[in-house]
Amino acid sequence: MIKFKNLKMNDLIFVAQVLSLSFLWIFVISLSIWIIHLLLLSIKLKDVPGASVAISLVAMPVFWTLVGVLTYVFVGLRRHRVKNEN
Repeated sequence: MIKFKNLKMNDLIFVAQVLSLSFLWIFVISLSIWIIHLLLLSIKLKDVPGASVAISLVAMPVFWTLVGVLTYVFVGLRRHRVKNEN
């Protein structure tokens, strides 16, 4: 088990950032799978997929863009920090 007392503060912050970014990716992927499941279920039940389509047209691009931008910023800041340390 990792002892947090031995970690530097920067390492602890890095771990928290990676965990939060991982949680966001899991959330967005799960949300996308759920919405696709709703669309397929409405087609299978021969129902009008109006609400599912409306939700997917708005929610999925917003969440995918958000997680993409946050990942880009995190990787960019981390890369810049590694260059400054050398």
